[in-house]
Amino acid sequence: MDIEQRVAEMYAKDNGMWIPMSDIFDLGVPGPSGNENDTYVSNDIIYKVNNLLNSASILRLLEKISAHNNLFPNTFYGLYGFTGFEGRSIMPILKQHLVKNAKSATSIEIDTYMAALGFLKKNNEGRYANSDYEVWDLVPRNVLVDADGDMYVVDAEIAQKDLTVT
Repeated sequence: MDIEQRVAEMYAKDNGMWIPMSDIFDLGVPGPSGNENDTYVSNDIIYKVNNLLNSASILRLLEKISAHNNLFPNTFYGLYGFTGFEGRSIMPILKQHLVKNAKSATSIEIDTYMAALGFLKKNNEGRYANSDYEVWDLVPRNVLVDADGDMYVVDAEIAQKDLTVT
């Protein structure tokens, strides 16, 4: 276990943010899972237990979440706590308001939405960029639209571009 994970585990335990793996189902009813998240739904909240597979570190995940919250504030993520196997692995638990009564957006709807936010479509499906960020994995399963046409990016990969001036 590296230093970052040890510190996160100690922080979580010291601040009442540690949820033992044996209690993880107390978060809610298991929902759809993906490459990096197992989800649990309780009333209007979806909890995402992140295995760090796509982020590789807690700090990188938190940077991505911060960027997500800046770009897509209507699907804001909060850090709920941590779980894992004590002394071996740590998994951040994120919480997000559950988007109800929505369906998967079409690729055209996603393209239009991202263009309205100032992003240019890249050659790869679901990949967009502006001067500051590159966003990808914006495919129908990760973007929802409600009856009013409001768009909700519920999951995305985001990287801030290198802003170093040379």
